[in-house]
Amino acid sequence: MFLCKNCTGLPNLAQKINMKIIKRIILTFLILLIITGLGGYIYFDRKFTPEKNYLTVNHESGTVPIKWTGKDRNALLVPIHFPQDTVTYYLQFDTGAVYTELYSKAIQKLKGISVKNERATTSFYIGKTKITSNLVKVSNRGETSTGNNPVKLIGTLGADILEARKTLINFKDNYIVFNLSKAPDEFNNNLIDFQFKKRKIIIHGSLEGKDEKFLYDSGTSAYELLTNKENWENLRLPQSKVVIEKAQSRPIILTTYTTKTQHIIGFKNKNIPLSEVTYVEGFSSTQYMLMKFSGMSGMLGNKIFLNHKIYIDCPEKKIGIE
Repeated sequence: MFLCKNCTGLPNLAQKINMKIIKRIILTFLILLIITGLGGYIYFDRKFTPEKNYLTVNHESGTVPIKWTGKDRNALLVPIHFPQDTVTYYLQFDTGAVYTELYSKAIQKLKGISVKNERATTSFYIGKTKITSNLVKVSNRGETSTGNNPVKLIGTLGADILEARKTLINFKDNYIVFNLSKAPDEFNNNLIDFQFKKRKIIIHGSLEGKDEKFLYDSGTSAYELLTNKENWENLRLPQSKVVIEKAQSRPIILTTYTTKTQHIIGFKNKNIPLSEVTYVEGFSSTQYMLMKFSGMSGMLGNKIFLNHKIYIDCPEKKIGIE
C-alpha cells in the first residue's frame, strides 16, 4: 500500500478551488440576471411612459352629449367646437390613448388648427370647457372632411383630458362632464382606489374569486372584457357560439373571438354581470408586453358599463361605479 503523508490535503484543496469557481460562476450569472431584469424594466418603463401633458383645460364642461357610431356602439364620440366656426366636429374619446391627437387628413381645411412638424396649435371647446395647446400630436390618419359626411371625426381625445381632473361618464343618460369641480353626491361614499399608471386607468376587481387588474379602455367600446385565450376558454359557456370579427387597432387589423359567459366582476361594493368575453389575435409584441408589464388580466370596454355611471377622480386616484 502506498502512503503519502502530504497527499491527504490535495483533494480537499481541489474541491475548495472548484467550489470557489462554481460560486463565482453563480454570482456572475445572478448579477447578469439582475442587470438584464433591471435593464428590461427601465426599457419598458421608458417605452410606456407618455410625454408630458400638453393640454391646458379651463372651466367645467357641463353635460356633453355622447354620440355613438355603429349599432354595436363601436366608438364613443364627443362633440367639439372651434371659435368662429359653426360646424360641430367630433373626437373619439379613448381612455386607452395616452394623449390627444388630431388626424391630418381630416383637419386639412380647418381654420382653427395650424400644423407644423406633426404638431398642432389649436383651441377648441367641449361644452363649456376650453382646451388649448400648441403641441397636439398629429397622425397620418382620418378622412378628408366633406360636407356630405354628417359625422366629422377629426381626432382622438385621450386620457390626458382626465389627468389631474375629475370626470363623470354617464352611460345611462348618455352624457359626459369634464373638469368637474367636485364629486357628484351619489359617489361621495362609493369610491374605490385605482391606478393611473402611465396615464392608463387600472382598476382592481374580483373575477372567479381572484383579485385581477383590469384596464378601462373606452376605445374598445363594443366589448365587455378583452382577455387572453386561456382566460377566454375558462370563462366561456361550454358549446357557446363564437362570433369572429375583424377589428382595427392602429395600424393593424386584429381578429376578435367573442362568446357568451355568465360571471360577475366585483368592484368592492358593486357587482357587474359579465355576459360576453373576447380574446384577440394579432396584438403586437409591444401591446402584449404592455399587458404583461402592467400585470393586467384584461381590458374593459364601454359595453360592460352601458347601464352605469363612472366617476373618475384622477387627483385622488379614486373611481366610482354606480
